[in-house]
Amino acid sequence: MITRPFTYNSDAHIVSGRKNTITIENLTPQLSDEERFEQRRCIEEGLFEVFIKYTNQHESNSYLGAAAV
Repeated sequence: MITRPFTYNSDAHIVSGRKNTITIENLTPQLSDEERFEQRRCIEEGLFEVFIKYTNQHESNSYLGAAAV
């Protein structure tokens, strides 16, 4: 994962409400292509682990999983 501090691109929007206005600021990190690839790989790996765990639990709790055994 990324260990160095990095800077952000800022994108601000002003939204009007009933009594006041709110400024919404979206910050996007400035990453090199290599850093962006590594960050994406880490996220995908984590999601894969979650989906595999969920799939295994779901199959063992359903009649479809029991029928496949």
